[in-house]
Amino acid sequence: MPKQGHFAKSMRTKQLNDFKVKRNATGATIDDEQLTDFLVVRFALTAKKRVQSETRETVQRFLIEICDSLQENDGDLQAIIPNLLASLNARVPWQFYPEILGEWDLLQKFLQKELPAVPLEKRLRIKHPVTTQEMETLIAKLLAKKITAITFINQPGVDQNKKDQMVTMMLTTTYRDQRIEWEKVRLLLAPFKFEIAPELDEETKDWLKKLAEK
Repeated sequence: MPKQGHFAKSMRTKQLNDFKVKRNATGATIDDEQLTDFLVVRFALTAKKRVQSETRETVQRFLIEICDSLQENDGDLQAIIPNLLASLNARVPWQFYPEILGEWDLLQKFLQKELPAVPLEKRLRIKHPVTTQEMETLIAKLLAKKITAITFINQPGVDQNKKDQMVTMMLTTTYRDQRIEWEKVRLLLAPFKFEIAPELDEETKDWLKKLAEK
């Protein structure tokens, strides 16, 4: 299993064909550690074709991240999504968010339909779904924190109250009438180049580079 949070697509992709053979041959149940691969294959066969072509890679990578957390959180998306997004915030460019937000309804419905059908020894289902509006609010708050963190990156001694005030101001600026104003986000983050972690595999680096250029 690739380390959670690292978007290790290349390793995952290489395992999928082998996985499909095992699944067809064994029948009854699958091992717990095969859950993510099973759902990624199901996604490729069903819902993926309904995702806009330019966002498919981002959506599939986000699905992998969610799936890797399903068992330890007993399928509770209210427990998974806020923590997952917070952990990704410093490691993805802001352009990641509109892509997953635009396909969230489809992705969540896929999980609600397909997870109970996965032949695990202990079956799982989605608990406490996250609405698209809740997702947008979570993302808006994370973007306000992202803008603030980057703004003060060279001022480590800045007062926490000042940071909190900046977060509130950025949230007010970029999130109005329960909608994120993406062009304002773009303008506020344009002066800061997104830095890609050097330890990532080349496919992931290429994906992040292209994402940051959108």
